Amino acid sequence: MKEVISIPAGQTQDIIKKYLIHAHPHPRKYKETQYVTYRKNGGVMDTLYSVQQEIVLKPETHDLKDQLKHQKNEFQERLLGYIHERKHSFGFGEKEEYKFYILKFEQDLEHMPRPIERNMQSHTYYSFEEITSGKREVIRESPQKKVNHE
Repeated sequence: MKEVISIPAGQTQDIIKKYLIHAHPHPRKYKETQYVTYRKNGGVMDTLYSVQQEIVLKPETHDLKDQLKHQKNEFQERLLGYIHERKHSFGFGEKEEYKFYILKFEQDLEHMPRPIERNMQSHTYYSFEEITSGKREVIRESPQKKVNHE
């Protein structure tokens, strides 16, 4: 398992921080990780989160509250706030289903790490030690090399 996924957040980073919620069109293949961080402003990462729960929803549906009735009240309020604000700012796009991540703040990344490759357009993976090392430029984890059994 990879330890930290770093996702470009662009204009969604402010509401991610406000509601501790992140969403993306579903399905999307991310590897399982313990932590997540988001990149903005040239690839800078400033906060590390863990994922408390994942839920797939149709944010444009009229029965949104029914879809959330089994969630804790705190999660319901955060999800509804995030969805409302995102609908009225930049929307959800054409996809019907979105995967929502309910986040927990873990720590500030005061050293403001960024990928050594600068602002990459796709998600990347890092070790926990690399992200929290205090280095301003961090090196992503390389994909596992396939072993050739000849």
